[in-house]
Amino acid sequence: MDDFLNHRIVPDFLERMERVISLGGEEIPSFTQIYQKETLINERSNQVEENSDSSFHSEILCIRNAKEELRTRYLTDCLLITSLEPCLMCTGTILLSRIPKVVYLLPAKQGEGISSLSIETIYSRNFFPELICIPAEISKQAFQSFFKIRRKKFN
Repeated sequence: MDDFLNHRIVPDFLERMERVISLGGEEIPSFTQIYQKETLINERSNQVEENSDSSFHSEILCIRNAKEELRTRYLTDCLLITSLEPCLMCTGTILLSRIPKVVYLLPAKQGEGISSLSIETIYSRNFFPELICIPAEISKQAFQSFFKIRRKKFN
């Protein structure tokens, strides 16, 4: 899977994410895909603003749709790839869904993402995914640009 991750999933993800980001809009540029083995199961972008609901993060929407598609409660043979390190709310959904591998392109601030969970929390869950951060300039630029525009709009 790791060769496939580097040679197909990441380039495909970046290409698709770039298209989604180019559409602009009011949503934070969070984009997520879930693969089962080497097959794309689902992809989603944030819909927080569109639905006026803070739980409509791309990871949660993608996980929900992947479970419906696969007709399963757990995604034990899946990989989740996302533009930004999953927040703690999304982390809970990832852990409860038993996703074994999470790839993200931009780390969150300390204490705000999945990588900041304590050893005690990980141990109490008896499950924790492999985390892979693949820094990507496109993701960093997308978030910087988004928040720069937002600050200008509200100042």
